[in-house]
Amino acid sequence: MPGTVLALGVAGGLAASPALAQTGSATNAGFPKLCPVLEALVSDEVSGPAPGNGEVIRFSSSLSQGTLTNNGSPAGAPYLDSPEDMAFDLNADIVTADMGTSTGTSQVIRVNRSTGSRAVVSGPGVGSGPALNGPYSIAVEPTGNILVLDYDSAYNERLLRIAPTGVRSVLTSASVGGGAALGNPSRVRVLNGVIYLAGRNGTTDQVLSVDAVTGSRALISGATRGTGPAFDVPTSMTSDSTTNSIVVLDQFYGGAGALIRVDLATGNRTVLSSNTAPTGVPNFNNPYDVVHDACTNSFYVLHSGSSGVRGTVLRVDDTTGARSLFASYTTASIPSNYSLLMRPYIVLPGGSGSGPWHPGGSL
Repeated sequence: MPGTVLALGVAGGLAASPALAQTGSATNAGFPKLCPVLEALVSDEVSGPAPGNGEVIRFSSSLSQGTLTNNGSPAGAPYLDSPEDMAFDLNADIVTADMGTSTGTSQVIRVNRSTGSRAVVSGPGVGSGPALNGPYSIAVEPTGNILVLDYDSAYNERLLRIAPTGVRSVLTSASVGGGAALGNPSRVRVLNGVIYLAGRNGTTDQVLSVDAVTGSRALISGATRGTGPAFDVPTSMTSDSTTNSIVVLDQFYGGAGALIRVDLATGNRTVLSSNTAPTGVPNFNNPYDVVHDACTNSFYVLHSGSSGVRGTVLRVDDTTGARSLFASYTTASIPSNYSLLMRPYIVLPGGSGSGPWHPGGSL
């Protein structure tokens, strides 16, 4: 996405810390309704400097595009290569699953929320246990442990747990943990303290939960559980306005994508928003990631963009499903943006930005 700029619309903010929002517990936090301005963080694989060209871009409501971190700013290692997915840790710093497509170094990197400085959490020379072999999705447990979807040496999917020391262990895989078949999960999320996986099992699509102790898997919704429209390609998921449901981003439902609400008790599926209902623009266009904003009860949906098509972040009302434009690239870009985080951005009196808010309310 070299040289692109994002123009932002007006939006609300989170009612709690980004770390709480990541686990879906923000709806239970007793913060006031006044919503600060939101800042979007997007992982990018091509727009930063070599080696690897990875970058985390930040977009604020001041109608500007900036860089939180890349290989030149701040200078020094570790380098970002292919930041496939991101999550907030318990300190509201960013952790990213870096596949290492160009450099061949698979690792988990922590990015300081304010300075953008980078540090290896786990990878070659840091931590023990099964080696990372292509981490592609990441989430953070309420304990602070990091969960990473990764491939083993035979390219079978597995879910690793990474301790603060960087030590890695297999939480669930085809040979670890019983229950529903793991299949080929594409995304891991921790919502209201529960571990969820979304992806494909053979020719059908599904959402699973994973027991945090045993690694056993249970089918939450899919071909054999729940009624309603079948998933096409469930790509990501996020918390909802209540703890009784989650919302799944389906990349190809209806040909272009949709948000589908899943009842956790029954697995029943209902379409919250698609290009056919409610009618109106802007439309979904093969979206990649979704984040729930607990303060304004809205969803933010990332579109990577492609040659001739601008990438966008859409805002979707969580009651009506109505869509509006939160952000749009001003030029078309290479489709290299696969992960979205939203966080409050504090603006001091006089209009100067003070930087991102984090737990405790200080900067």
